[in-house]
Amino acid sequence: MKGSTFKRCACKDDAGRQLGKHCPKLRGTRHGTWYYQARIPGQPHPVKKGGFPTQSAAEAALRALQGKVAAGQDLGAAQQLVGDYLDQWLDGKAALAEDTRHSYATHIRLYLKPALGELTLDELRDWHVEEMYAAMRQIGTRVGRPSPVLRRMLAARQQHPDLDRPLSASRIRRVHATLMSALNSAVRKRRLVHNPAEHVELASGKAPKAVVWTQARVDLWRRTGTRYPVAVWTGDQAGAFLDAVAEDRLYALWHLIAFRGLRRGEAATLAWADVDLDGGTARIAGTKSDTSRRTITLDSGTVLELRAHRARQLQERLEWGTAWTDSGRVFTREDGTPVDRNAVSDRFDRLVGQADMPPIRLHDLRHTAASLTYRATRDLKLVSELLGHSGIQITSDIYTSVFEDVDRDAAEAAAQMVPRSAAGRAASAACPSRAHRPSVPTGERTAARAKPQVTEGGAGGARTHDRGIMSPLL
Repeated sequence: MKGSTFKRCACKDDAGRQLGKHCPKLRGTRHGTWYYQARIPGQPHPVKKGGFPTQSAAEAALRALQGKVAAGQDLGAAQQLVGDYLDQWLDGKAALAEDTRHSYATHIRLYLKPALGELTLDELRDWHVEEMYAAMRQIGTRVGRPSPVLRRMLAARQQHPDLDRPLSASRIRRVHATLMSALNSAVRKRRLVHNPAEHVELASGKAPKAVVWTQARVDLWRRTGTRYPVAVWTGDQAGAFLDAVAEDRLYALWHLIAFRGLRRGEAATLAWADVDLDGGTARIAGTKSDTSRRTITLDSGTVLELRAHRARQLQERLEWGTAWTDSGRVFTREDGTPVDRNAVSDRFDRLVGQADMPPIRLHDLRHTAASLTYRATRDLKLVSELLGHSGIQITSDIYTSVFEDVDRDAAEAAAQMVPRSAAGRAASAACPSRAHRPSVPTGERTAARAKPQVTEGGAGGARTHDRGIMSPLL
């Protein structure tokens, strides 16, 4: 593809005609600006673009155009706005699970379109993406003068329940994953030569460890307002919350998540057709992955709550008459239409505040279910299957800190299964550690270790046991 550069201005002659590249002031001065012109094979008219301050800048832009043509980029598609392209990309992903589609749509609506939507694909650069992530890190913090990107994102979040919460590094990484998927698709379809977000660096995004709301942490929260990124209620706290919200219209939803550990999206999309109240099971189908699709057992209390919820929903259907929408969902608005997930989270946050409970997110109620199930069963595999994790390791990584006290109790219970006399325990406790034993000559140490003896006192008098030779590993 051939091309050339030239200089022109907006000066006019006495007749009012534009002089363009024939203006006598152009030579040897800074008057005017530089343009490039190129003829692209297959296109009837040459491509012309100007406004460059120097000839070098115009030549660089021409070389960039030549590179795009050589790579086979669709130049017309590259002029599409990023916002329009993202909508088109999401519409074209027919095989997405409902939860994944909802996440992608949320990322596009709240972050990607406000920050990048008015740029064309051809204009998008890595610094635009970096500017977006810098603004995302400022959400929920005090900022003296918000950037235009931050202002646009805050405007998009006006109806979002997490408006006042800072975004975690993992949330930003999930948004980045959505953008990367969309732009990689644009590269495959030759709308872009390369993905401008490919080399943008982000924080690790490791999920914070969950902590239990112990009494000490509750006291600290009440004194100072200290909160934790991921927190779990104890059984007593979960019970107190459920008692406080027993009359709430969506009580069965809170109960189901607290006892059976469903994700928010799984509960919001649960269909009556997948619930067997007589058999006490529920098939979790509207999920984010094949691994998450599972059948869970419902305890008798949860079955009773779902029956009561079903009766209330049928009464609402009668009251609404023909205006009621039969969505088939377990949890709906009063008119039968599906509940909005963000509205569910918002409602939960309000109820937690009204009940004066230590703050947790709705997703943390799922963590509470995991904690209670592990306490009852000591079975990590069962907990992993209940939550729909792809493996035990994921469950262990998330809940290590939550399960510590349970495992400590198990260790104590195991120790109690080995009976010891009072004198034996006293002698063991009094034995100095290896680090503080007095120095003993090698010969004496060998003789002493040859036949160590422990004397225990008891009701039958002192008893001496031959303990054998001590292992060098002890």
